[in-house]
Amino acid sequence: MKSVRRSSRLVDSFLSGVALALLLGASAWACPTDAEPRAAGTVLTVQLPGQKPQSLSLAALAAWPQTTLTQRQSVASSGSGTTDRAVMYSGVLLRDVLTASGFASATDRSARTSIVEAVASDGYRAVLSWGELFNSPLGDQAVVISAQDGKPLDAVAGPLALRSLADLRPGPRHVRNLCALVVRGL
Repeated sequence: MKSVRRSSRLVDSFLSGVALALLLGASAWACPTDAEPRAAGTVLTVQLPGQKPQSLSLAALAAWPQTTLTQRQSVASSGSGTTDRAVMYSGVLLRDVLTASGFASATDRSARTSIVEAVASDGYRAVLSWGELFNSPLGDQAVVISAQDGKPLDAVAGPLALRSLADLRPGPRHVRNLCALVVRGL
């Protein structure tokens, strides 16, 4: 009986901590790349070389052309092998976010030797190159996602995520809680 009470207290304490973190996170959601606190409503910053970071809100991203892509996923289930299901992702193409933020076009040689770091709030990073985004079919399937199956992303995945749906193994470049895009020259 004593261990059950202790477990219950631990669970209550954990849930209280999670609730507090969510409340604090709603007002001051930080990103590892932030040099100073974010403005209210900022969900994504875009950092181009030699420029001040640009802050984007969900409303700003929603005003840009939206893309919806469907990906087939195999989900392992106990006892019956795998089940295939279609998942629909909606959002803005990564290259459109970069272009609208002022990222140079193909005529700028330095842009062609740049990489884009997609940064998650927990510090996870994925890298894409200019060539992949602007000079290959992958650019048509690298999406800053704001909705999955017609619903806004949940607290685990969002408010934004990045997926490169053209990858054979999409896991390494699936960035949950995307908070920054940082462009760097090589």
